[in-house]
Amino acid sequence: MNSAVSFNIRVALGLLAACALFNISFAEETLLPDLGDRESSVLSPYQEKKLGDQILKLVRRTVPTVKDPILKYFVRKNLFELAEHSDLNTSVLVPIIVDSEDFNAFAAPGGIVGINSGLLTFALDIHEYSSVVSHELAHLSQRHFARRKEEAEQLNLRHSLGWLVSAAIFAIGGTDPGLAAALVNTEMNERLGFKYSRHQEHEADRIGLDTLTDAGYDPMGAVRMFVRMKEHYKFDSAIAESNEFLRTHPLTDDRISDLRAYARSEERQTWKSLEYQLMRVRVAHSSFKSASAALAHANSLAGEELHEKYDIALALVQGDEKQRAVELMEDVYSAQPNSIVVIACYADLLVKADQSEQALKIVDAALANTPNNQPLSLIKVDALRALNRYEEATSILLRIVRQSSEDTDLWFELEEVAGLAQNIFEVHRARAEQYALKGQYAEAIENLQLAKKNNDDKSSILEARLNQRILELREAAEVDSWLTESR
Repeated sequence: MNSAVSFNIRVALGLLAACALFNISFAEETLLPDLGDRESSVLSPYQEKKLGDQILKLVRRTVPTVKDPILKYFVRKNLFELAEHSDLNTSVLVPIIVDSEDFNAFAAPGGIVGINSGLLTFALDIHEYSSVVSHELAHLSQRHFARRKEEAEQLNLRHSLGWLVSAAIFAIGGTDPGLAAALVNTEMNERLGFKYSRHQEHEADRIGLDTLTDAGYDPMGAVRMFVRMKEHYKFDSAIAESNEFLRTHPLTDDRISDLRAYARSEERQTWKSLEYQLMRVRVAHSSFKSASAALAHANSLAGEELHEKYDIALALVQGDEKQRAVELMEDVYSAQPNSIVVIACYADLLVKADQSEQALKIVDAALANTPNNQPLSLIKVDALRALNRYEEATSILLRIVRQSSEDTDLWFELEEVAGLAQNIFEVHRARAEQYALKGQYAEAIENLQLAKKNNDDKSSILEARLNQRILELREAAEVDSWLTESR
């Protein structure tokens, strides 16, 4: 089966179960206060959260995401900084980085804000990048997803669930319009399509620019971004139509003109972000197929800018010039020695250069000032793994997963490191939590049962915790089964 079609079928089947939420009158909702807004009467915050939970499970099962802890930290930090200046009335945000070279960003119910790694390639500076994130936050704060569902119901209630499935397919990045079109009728396709209305896009532009400016970024970054997008795709309508962001966020000359006029009325704040440029370098290197490809790219650079030095260092460290790579990275580190992102990039390169002891010194010094910082702690785990100190690495990961229990990447890392430490109990427990986060409850329970058999200390406390967790997963499985049957 065509991979794109297969992907979308999996998405559609999963979200059909999730969307049953909107045909069911939840008993819990009778206890919730009337929020007094039209969107809440159509799609309540409670329902949005439930749909968001289902979408996350589906994403974890089917969508390739970026594992890089430094990039994840940067994206999360930027998202929450912008959110502080937005109209959002919730602190619950879930960033997702889809591992795709295509340019895309999306917002989904439950506070989900996703970007493709390709966005960092296309956005040349932090202002352009942040303008896209601010725009998506505006869609969330104005609850545009709920408004589109209301419009779908006004057309035909029977088809609103199909529209929700289609919207989520395309938001996540599905690429087969044929399947999605089959899920909704022609009238809705023509009236709603798979995109926000012109009014909603203009509203998100205006509110997003306010957020961008209030957070200290250049509002003209949004104009530069949109103009370059339009220029990039204007000679190839087929490619433009296949680009998910352009399909769901249509660009028009009027919209760009309005955006430019509004941006010019705002105060400009131009500055450069070394951290953002370092992240662009990491994204670029993740796409190179070989060390020779990375080196060929590095040879094309002048090497004068700090991010170019990092670019060259990442290429050199893969070959025989590890010390030269470290020397280049020392220049970058010296420029911003207090930046978590810069410290993490430096320590990460030291590990790659077989200087893990030095990496531990750098990371431990930084952790003394920012205890439990996640990317620094994970770089420390990498250094300890390189030194075959697996039990220490496992202890650190156990602490990290307690703080961020909904990150499948962390549980996968724990599974690997615990295996190296011969800690079979934690291997099965970590594997169980990965399955649980993907909604695969039978497999999760099976691994918790195996963990119980490997409870070598025969701890009654651990036994009780495992039994409680199994009970929780069985209840979650019953809820999911109920939703599926109810559709």
